Order: sequence, then structure tokens, then C-alpha cells
Amino acid sequence: MEDVLTIAGSDSLAGGGIQADLKTFEELDVFGVSALTSIASIINNEVILNQINSAVILQQLDSILDQLPIHFAKTGLLGDTAALKIICNKLEQYDLKLIVDPVLVFKEGDSQIKSDYLDLMKERLLPLAYVVTPNLEEAKQLSGLSKITTKDDVREAAKRIQKTGCKNVVIKGGNRFPGDQAIDYLRCEDIDYWFEGSKINNLATDGAGCTFSAVITAELATGQSLPEAVNFAKRFVRQGIKKGIKINSQLGSVWQGAYRH
Repeated sequence: MEDVLTIAGSDSLAGGGIQADLKTFEELDVFGVSALTSIASIINNEVILNQINSAVILQQLDSILDQLPIHFAKTGLLGDTAALKIICNKLEQYDLKLIVDPVLVFKEGDSQIKSDYLDLMKERLLPLAYVVTPNLEEAKQLSGLSKITTKDDVREAAKRIQKTGCKNVVIKGGNRFPGDQAIDYLRCEDIDYWFEGSKINNLATDGAGCTFSAVITAELATGQSLPEAVNFAKRFVRQGIKKGIKINSQLGSVWQGAYRH
């Protein structure tokens, strides 16, 4: 069984963040280890972030990477530039496949991401990545496009993101994409893959992006190709949304155990 690393924030409601990653890994037969970067609390549909000291983040990474044979890792919410630098410095020392979920935008509100953090992510983290998995809003920030409303826009955004040094890009259309289809797109080097399914009328979407990237990580770790991993991730997350856990009238969490049932 592969040991798989997640470097991410905590979601106390457990739909997303490091909790979603570890639950997803367990469902898909890989052993999840984790380095915690921050603690996110959702109160009155507002995200409140508490950053963990960078030295503590490095201690966690030292504990994991210096003792375990990690071949696959994913990043989620990293928090600030100090944490991002520490993490990049450490990951550069290891030969592993890195899945980057950029986490620049939260469904619940402002993510407090600053321009220097975005620039550093493009300069240092994305070149280390095997694949990056932004949603539409994150894809706009990473690509510099002002709007992404058509398939041509999606493809152009992916091409621009590839220029940061990451060869493979998944753009998650989800409910933000116009029309009645939830469209996800993979640009695998210079090959296009489109994944479509009808939109789900369910508010239990907290953690959909985290779960999606965690599925891709686990599937790659068990020997699947990237297109196969993305295709399965879409099906896995779809079930998690359909059978999600209601929190209040406006918010619910993806259930990572749904696919098993």
C-alpha cells in the first residue's frame, strides 16, 4: 500500500481540507499522512483562517518525508507566502508526483489570497506539479483571463497555466460553468479531455474540490493513468454531492463514503 501525503488546512466541518483528503485516501486503499498548514472555521458562512507557524509545518514535513517513501503528494490550502516558500523548498528535494489544488477561492467567501502569494505559487509551486486542479475562479487568477464562459476559454486558460511549467491542467467547471452540464476539462500535455454530466441540485458541495484532487492523487498512486483518475474523480465527487451531509440551509459537506454505497 502506498503512503500518500496531503499538505493542507483543516476544515472543522470535515467536508473539505485535510479531513476530506484523509477520508478519500482511506476509501481508495492508500495510506494517508498529513502536514497541517492552517485551521479554517466556517461560521455564518464566513471562512476564518488561522495560520500555523511555518516552522511547525516544516517539522511535520521533515517527520514524513525523511522517514517514509512518499511517491505521491497533494497540496491544498497552504495559507501564506512563508508557508508556501517552506513547502516548496522541502518538496524540491524529493522526486514525487505532486497534485496541486491551488485553493485560491472558497465557496463560502473571500479566501484572503494576496497577489504576492499568487505570484509565488506560479513561480515556485506549479513548476513542481504533475497536475494542477483549479476551479473556474482559480483558473482565471492563474491564467490572467478576465472570464471563462466557453469551452474555448477553458482550453485557453489551461494553455496559459501550462506556461508556468505544469504540463497537465484540470479545470473544474462545476456549477459555475454556464448551462445545465457540469463540465470538467483535462489538458494532458497537448491532448484535450472533456468530462460532462448534468448538474446536481444539491448544496452539499463543501469539499468537492479537495475531494476531487484527493481522488486523483489516490488513483495515480494505485497505478491509474491521469485521464482515468480524473474520470473516476468526477464520478466519485458526484456521488459525494448527491448524498452529501447538510449543515444548514445554505451549506453542506461532500460525503466521501457515498461511492462505496
